[in-house]
Amino acid sequence: RSLRSDGGLAAAKVAQEFPVNLLMSGPAGGVSGAIWVAEQAGFENLLTFDMGGTSTDVALVREGRAALRRETTVGDVTVRASSVDVRTVGAGGGSIAHVPELTGALRVGPQSAGADPGPAAYGRGGSEPTVTDANVVLGYFPDTQRLGGDMALDRDAAVAAVQQIADARGLSLERAAAGIVDIVNENMCGALRLVSVEQGYDPREFALIAFGGAGPLHANALAKLIHAWPVIIPPGPGVLCAYGDATTRLRNEASRSFVRRFSATDTKELAALLDELGAQARASLEAEGEGVEATRYEADLRYQGQGLQLAVSIDLEELKRDGLDHAGAQFDEMHTQLFTFALEAEKEFVNLRAAAESRGSSLTAVTAPAGRGAESARIGEQSVYVEGERATAGVYDRAQLGAGDVIDGPAIVTEMDSTTLVLPGHRAQVDALGNLLIRPESE
Repeated sequence: RSLRSDGGLAAAKVAQEFPVNLLMSGPAGGVSGAIWVAEQAGFENLLTFDMGGTSTDVALVREGRAALRRETTVGDVTVRASSVDVRTVGAGGGSIAHVPELTGALRVGPQSAGADPGPAAYGRGGSEPTVTDANVVLGYFPDTQRLGGDMALDRDAAVAAVQQIADARGLSLERAAAGIVDIVNENMCGALRLVSVEQGYDPREFALIAFGGAGPLHANALAKLIHAWPVIIPPGPGVLCAYGDATTRLRNEASRSFVRRFSATDTKELAALLDELGAQARASLEAEGEGVEATRYEADLRYQGQGLQLAVSIDLEELKRDGLDHAGAQFDEMHTQLFTFALEAEKEFVNLRAAAESRGSSLTAVTAPAGRGAESARIGEQSVYVEGERATAGVYDRAQLGAGDVIDGPAIVTEMDSTTLVLPGHRAQVDALGNLLIRPESE
């Protein structure tokens, strides 16, 4: 089985015949895994935040379904294949900070130090200042932590790298490091706004689920910027994409062009075409011996003569009973959400689509053991520079935390594949499934 760009699975034979559907399978896997984890925890509306070493991927999930787009772009090539609407920015742990001579303004990324030599803190000969180096200088990694369990951090090298920015800008070392982190957070906040505010959604109505190796380190600060609560940090956030591969369902899609005005469209003909597409979509899954649980139908609509088209869900029974009114009303509502108005103009179809899905995964999340109190997981404390001043943060071993345990910020929660930072004025609580849920203390 192979993961598709739209978050579903494709059988090996189908993947071989249509490899174009796999182009963006990596980011889609993270979104699918986030949906499964959040669903188990009782959250359906999500902003997903996947921060790795070189880039950050974000997406919006509404009512348990990821927003899709009807084309996939890789580099300069765009193809007509559905994919999860993931927006990517060049912001990761390895993103390099620099001060151009022309402007004298601090910039971060999109250039990256990569994995080799990587950030200066890796001790592999890297000397350019990166986001990871800034986090080391600020004290956000435990002094005793080894990345991945076996690689020690070189704090002296990180300090020397960030000092270059401090000297270029005439700042203290700590303010320079904080500036690097602030800028990369604003870059990622901009990406989150692209998938939420600029699509007509209020981020305050969504939870922020953070994963990837660096996501949990920046998630609390991003939630403060965009006001999405709670922050969800799943267990093993660095490998969440694997959850997507293991928990999503087989999916197959069939589509066709259908450019016709509403006034010239016969409802029976339209329903017959959608039925035909549904049968095509189901045939591939049934040939693999998979039972089909649901077939979903969509149409791309636009106002006549308009360039923009929006995908609208169609219920076949409602279509046969009520005609085109329901689809037209959905389109007007979506257009109003995006642009604050709807037009008194005739609508027309552009494309028809059917997607068949197999039965969902039977996997369920493992219940976390009852907590013994957060102090039992406390392994030390250290000085951090946060929100413009020095503070003492408790350091906690996530493996020792249990359901119901509560950690007050500032705090650092460490695990093998990631590190979580809880800011002052915020609190992290372990839910029944072992997720860390971070909220402001006032909530």
